[in-house]
Amino acid sequence: MEKPARPRHVVLAGSAAAACAAVAISVGFATGGSAIGASAPSPTRAVPAAAAPAAPVEQPKPVVHSSISAPDGASVGPVTGGTTVTVSGDDLAGVASVTFGGNAGAVVSATESTVTITTPPATDLGTGPVAVELFDAAGTTVPVNAAGAGVSDSAAAAAGSAVASVPAPGSAAPSAPVRTAPAPSPAAAPAAGGTASLTFNYVPDPRVTAQTTYALAHWDDYNTDDYGSIGGNDCVNFTSQTLVARGWTMDAGWSFDTDSLKYSPAWASSTAFAAYLAAHPERATPLTDKQRNLVKVGDIVQFDWDDSGDEDHTGIVTRVEKSGQTARIYYAGHTSNTDYQSVDESLRNGGGTVSFWSVK
Repeated sequence: MEKPARPRHVVLAGSAAAACAAVAISVGFATGGSAIGASAPSPTRAVPAAAAPAAPVEQPKPVVHSSISAPDGASVGPVTGGTTVTVSGDDLAGVASVTFGGNAGAVVSATESTVTITTPPATDLGTGPVAVELFDAAGTTVPVNAAGAGVSDSAAAAAGSAVASVPAPGSAAPSAPVRTAPAPSPAAAPAAGGTASLTFNYVPDPRVTAQTTYALAHWDDYNTDDYGSIGGNDCVNFTSQTLVARGWTMDAGWSFDTDSLKYSPAWASSTAFAAYLAAHPERATPLTDKQRNLVKVGDIVQFDWDDSGDEDHTGIVTRVEKSGQTARIYYAGHTSNTDYQSVDESLRNGGGTVSFWSVK
């Protein structure tokens, strides 16, 4: 018996193969494959290039183009400080501090083009030129351009000729102020790199000169024709006289009548005088014994011998010797007539405490 023939599926098989091939081709083209029927590679993502770091923006640096100038145009002022001076330049708004011969001045204002400064007292009230340095907030020195950064010799000499010199400690005081012209501050010489240094010339304060000249002329030669004398208690009368010589004007609370020789309590009493000064901070401000390093020639010294709270003796400071943050102070006075009496020696002899008034 003949076996039935097996069905052949050639066409079907061929159709299936063609279909698979079509799928393979379709996938190959879709995935970018290079060979028909090859497995498709996994998609890849492009890695963006790393962003280049931003270049730092360089901040403008301050630079000074002028000399230190007082209101009269000269780089000159009194040893007691308080002179308002200016410098000009570029990008100066960042100036934060200033020193004069190492002593801190006060930056009043700083704009892009100008810095306004108040000078400090000179070290030991010494005269002559000192170096001036400006600093930014980081403490970096502000450079000075060589052009115009010096000090005018003629301006310094002219300013010096109008003030009186302070008598040297221990020397006989002249009957009238001696007019002298201090050595002018030399013009700043350009340094390497086209920079120069700033200088400021300290000269005697004519007010203090007049005050100390009077004190040293009358500490043992009382001016009785003008002010009389208060027997056994003339110290404040004498101190008040020196302040008139300094330029103070009398008022209702502090006065002396040269015709009648009558005076207010504050003119002659140490305690009343202290109360008057406390009520007039525009004339003087108090300093404790721990603030001796702030005391200057022409200031007022007062002693409380018994620590009662009442002031017992008053004098005028005529010399200050500083060593670091400590100071030895000497004064002139009446009653116990003296021209350069040591404050410490007076305390050893009399006991008690001492205080001061910083005269403006």
